[in-house]
Amino acid sequence: MKSIRAKDEYVPVFVNNLPEGMQWRWLKQLFEYHGKVIDAFILNKRNIRGKRFGFVRYANINDANKAINRMGILASKVAYRCQFGKI
Repeated sequence: MKSIRAKDEYVPVFVNNLPEGMQWRWLKQLFEYHGKVIDAFILNKRNIRGKRFGFVRYANINDANKAINRMGILASKVAYRCQFGKI
């Protein structure tokens, strides 16, 4: 039987500037390349510039760091912005 982890044990990563057609499943799939993703979601709200944003929660800090560092490099080509977030 799997143990259920407390919400505080997950590491949220804030993802900003998402494309209009992005769905939470695609966001999760994109970030699973960098480590174990617990879940991903995209808010219905928009940021101050009218862009979509969401969160990806990782099982550990190392995977979250990998995603932030790698997506930071990719940001120049794609336009995603990643940082640690609070949920």
